[in-house]
Amino acid sequence: MAFLLCGTVAVAVLVGGSPYWMYNMTVVALFATAAIGLNIMLGYAGQISFTQSAFMAVGGYGSAILGTKLAVDPWLAMIFSAVLAAIGALLIGIPLLRLRGHYFGMASFALALGTPSFLLAAASLTNGPLGIAGVPPLRFAGVSFLDPIPIYLLAWGVCIGAFLVEISLLKSHVGRAWRAISTNQDVARSLGIDARKYKLLTLAIAAVMASLAGSLYVEFQQYVAPDIFDIGLIMTIYLIVYAGGRGSIAGPLVGAVFYIVVPQLIGSLEQFQHLVFSALLIAIIVLRPNGIMGRGRQYAPVERILPLWVQRRLRRDYD
Repeated sequence: MAFLLCGTVAVAVLVGGSPYWMYNMTVVALFATAAIGLNIMLGYAGQISFTQSAFMAVGGYGSAILGTKLAVDPWLAMIFSAVLAAIGALLIGIPLLRLRGHYFGMASFALALGTPSFLLAAASLTNGPLGIAGVPPLRFAGVSFLDPIPIYLLAWGVCIGAFLVEISLLKSHVGRAWRAISTNQDVARSLGIDARKYKLLTLAIAAVMASLAGSLYVEFQQYVAPDIFDIGLIMTIYLIVYAGGRGSIAGPLVGAVFYIVVPQLIGSLEQFQHLVFSALLIAIIVLRPNGIMGRGRQYAPVERILPLWVQRRLRRDYD
């Protein structure tokens, strides 16, 4: 149902041809792609990770540096950046995945926190705080993906491809292994499941998805700078996953629509926009604790939201 609704909205935006909404829905597709990778790690493999922003930086800066300084074809630059992100995920994951639970999460958080600082320090490659402008756009058969409709279609094509990869993996033995590891890692190992191998696979898949999202975002904007990949980015991706419902297939897409589109719809409220959006987010946390599309028990009883003295009065009147 969620896919049908979001698909209808995406087609309506394309048919309507509004550049403003086409831009916003392109961003929805890119953020959803990165969030799918985090959802696989967090929702299915049970692995807390903050590396998505770092791997988006690999994709974004990889495409920008290769395209502007080495004149590499943008398609090849995007593919090479994704491969580099996967290799980097494996190199990082081999030592870090010796850590379990929140310790790996803290180590990955340090990586995400240090990414902007590294990009600023490597000024000979990244141009430091100035960033890299004039990133060459993707082209195919004479069509420039700098135009709104082609990049819109490409972003949604990559997003749909990421969803198909997620669904196929979840239906395979890999998905069953992820669920077993998430439930109880020690029991999974006793059943012959190599938890470390499957977690490395999860990290690599998430890195590729984040890298593709980062490359397309930079190609879309034709500009990249270190502050794009600060800690606020990974917090945004986490919000998208949790609001949409971690561990649900449609969660990243619904969460991205909530985070990107809803603020635009309430933009007329001006100074009350952030207050209303925060209230909506709190309502989701209280009424849908597993997210909008989350699994398990939902809809917390309304009386729990009320003050304690009101709850006592209601119970007394009921008795």
